[in-house]
Amino acid sequence: MFETVILNIIPELLQDEFETLLNFVSSEKRERIKQFHFFRDARNCLLGDILTRVEISRSSGLRIEQLRFTTNVYGKPLLIDIPYIHFNISHAGHYIACAITDEPVGIDIELIKPIEQKIVERFFTPDEAVYINGHEHRFYEVWTKKESRIKWEGKGLQRSLPSFSVFDQSERKKLMYHEVFHNDEAI
Repeated sequence: MFETVILNIIPELLQDEFETLLNFVSSEKRERIKQFHFFRDARNCLLGDILTRVEISRSSGLRIEQLRFTTNVYGKPLLIDIPYIHFNISHAGHYIACAITDEPVGIDIELIKPIEQKIVERFFTPDEAVYINGHEHRFYEVWTKKESRIKWEGKGLQRSLPSFSVFDQSERKKLMYHEVFHNDEAI
């Protein structure tokens, strides 16, 4: 099983709709959502949680009420008592992406914006930097692969981004990168 769902939040979620949807998440998640400074971040966290619940339920046949979540010590979300379902969430702008599999998974979604060379120098290996060479799309191709890799491992930023290359052939046996969605719309 490998499913990826991407939610495009258009039209914008209204405040009363947001308040209604808050009732569908745990009290712990509600409190976390209320801590965000920006409505967009709170909205994305809320909709990411709901999208994940609905899609796991749909793909597994489990009822939403059966799904209980926790995180590992690094913050990666997990299902309690259902070790055969793995998922990961990412959001950027008005998009939310969710991957559901029967093996560990990481997913990342980004909006393509102009890049700064110092970010490339700080977070990428020399072979990745050569490949990027000022190309925004290549930068985000490598960035999303690096983010997905870290999320797949479930250790967060305990592993620094320059400590591995997405082009390392020895890693190809256990890793598969897929571009699921690409949209050239203006931000």
